[in-house]
Amino acid sequence: MSFALMRGFRTLSRIAHPSLVNSYFLGGPSSKSMIPITSGTAIQPVFSPQNSVANMASFTTSDHWKVERVVAVAMVAIIPGSFVCDSAMMNYLLAATMAIHAHWGMDAVLIDYCPRKALPFANLLRYAMTAIAFGGLCYFNYNDMGLTKALKALWALH
Repeated sequence: MSFALMRGFRTLSRIAHPSLVNSYFLGGPSSKSMIPITSGTAIQPVFSPQNSVANMASFTTSDHWKVERVVAVAMVAIIPGSFVCDSAMMNYLLAATMAIHAHWGMDAVLIDYCPRKALPFANLLRYAMTAIAFGGLCYFNYNDMGLTKALKALWALH
């Protein structure tokens, strides 16, 4: 007896008719690499490398997810650390992590809620907003008091 039958797993074709299960139903707009089931019970991703040199240099999805988690956990230390050790380096590190964290967060929002036809323009807008935000934070750090001193001054106003 197989492990799937012992644990009570059923094949997808026994739960729903294969013609009803397509890539949009399973994953929504973010399932760009899925293909609809025509026969059989397995769903397999489609990998179509356009440029093998460019694909070797890029992250896989799991690597990108791991980097996102590392940045998010690092922010747990960077935010209070920038208030304890108020320096220019910590202000720029805080600006960079805030900008990249917001950039990745907007990526998830756009993939979930933006129509596919508008996604290229929305991504262009997202990159422009990230660059402007990071440039503005760096400008504020260089020409004014810095992020942490500004937040300390804002919290002292109550």
